[in-house]
Formats: sequence, C-alpha cells, structure tokens
Amino acid sequence: MEDDDRELLRRLFVAATALSETAQEAAVTGQSSALGARNYAHTARRLLAVARGLATLAEAAAIIAEPAGEGARTGRESSP
Repeated sequence: MEDDDRELLRRLFVAATALSETAQEAAVTGQSSALGARNYAHTARRLLAVARGLATLAEAAAIIAEPAGEGARTGRESSP
C-alpha cells in the first residue's frame, strides 16, 4: 500500500471518528423526554445525515484499502 493511501485512510478514519461523536451527541439529545415533535424530527434528520456520511467514509476507505487487482476501485471483479 502506498504511503499516500495510508495517509488518506488515516484521514478518513479521523473524519469517521468526528462524525461518530456527532452521532453520539444527536442520539443523546434524542433521549430527552423534554423535546417537542419538531426537535425530535430535527434530531432524527441530523442522525440520519451523520449515518449517511459514515457510510460514505466507510465505503471510500474500503475501496482504497482493497488490494489492487480485485476490482474495488472500479466496482467490478477482476477477471481470471
């Protein structure tokens, strides 16, 4: 694996950590019984956006980390 790829992967995981912390904040906020329906909806949308962001980062990391020649960068499996 190239050093540039390692650095990119490290940065992706740093970003994922930050998003995970945001997800935790939203989840804790959503546990409050004092929220109104609009605030619950806003908090749920925030959590959903973070989850989508995490999925995107995870997918990017998986593609970059996939060994060359296995089709991950193109989305296709390599031919024998």
